[in-house]
Amino acid sequence: MVGIVSIAQALNISPSTVSRALTRPDLVAAETRTKVLAEAEKQGYVPRVWDAAEHHSGRQRLIGVLLADLANTFSARILNAILNELAETGYTAVVDSSDEDPLKEARILKQWQLLGLRGLIAMPTAGFYKAAAQLDKLPLVLVDRDAPQVACSKVLVDNTAGVKLCLEHLASQGYSRIVFLSGSNAVYTFRQRCEAARAANPDIEIIELKALSYEELYMGAFELYNMLCLRPQDKRPTAIVAANNALAAGILYAVNLKQHRMPEDIALISFGDSDWNRIYPTSVSALRMPADDLGQMAAEELRRQLDDPDSEPVMRLLSPMLMPRASTASVPAESTAAHRRGS
Repeated sequence: MVGIVSIAQALNISPSTVSRALTRPDLVAAETRTKVLAEAEKQGYVPRVWDAAEHHSGRQRLIGVLLADLANTFSARILNAILNELAETGYTAVVDSSDEDPLKEARILKQWQLLGLRGLIAMPTAGFYKAAAQLDKLPLVLVDRDAPQVACSKVLVDNTAGVKLCLEHLASQGYSRIVFLSGSNAVYTFRQRCEAARAANPDIEIIELKALSYEELYMGAFELYNMLCLRPQDKRPTAIVAANNALAAGILYAVNLKQHRMPEDIALISFGDSDWNRIYPTSVSALRMPADDLGQMAAEELRRQLDDPDSEPVMRLLSPMLMPRASTASVPAESTAAHRRGS
């Protein structure tokens, strides 16, 4: 662990001398301070700019909240629930977004070492486990996504159950040629949902877009739908499950431009129930993700750890809810065939 002690050991001097060189340079020789600063930079040491006495007295009450993509309404709802819960505790949140970039995530966490955080709530990227080594026993709760290598409390959604709900609903409505559309499997939730889809239906067509950001997912889904429409009629999907709301929005954009009808030309289910799912001319079936509960429970769990530092980590798995709407209504075969012949 990088710190005052490791610097002192490397230079064969006392930790107190290192501390003075970093905080009270007037009390040490210039040559000693130069050596200490050089070694600190070599080891990647980040000095704290907060006062330890203030931290332990309780006046320093900062909580880090690091989410994946605040441009996505799902992350924004989680954040809002976290802030509402923390508002009643006297803690202040420091908020940032990794934008699905592990390097940015690591950089933010390193910068936050300066702040003396009391705890952290994170929606991790695939590389979070590497950055987590910097946290030095900081109370930590992962929300929505798991990082299996990191031992801490986690508040997640049962994605396997959610995929099963979607596919069972489509089967009950008579849809058989189904595309499961996903973003990059580097993202925990996309990877887990694809695995669940494959396990539930070995014949399902899974398409992975190498996309991470909201804009990339949105435009990727738009382009993909146009490509699917180039297939022979008997090879086109009759239904699409979009693995998040950005993908669903891109599909809807393409459907609208082509003046296709739902569900006659294509049925659609969205992971995530955005407001527009209900008010779109053909209301869109959606898997409602418990974003508010995720945020609230993550904040509650962090508070529990702060109140009881010796408490054991817990895993909370929340269930999504399917909201069937007009976009996946059952369509008589003769009606669908007649419409397609005229399109």
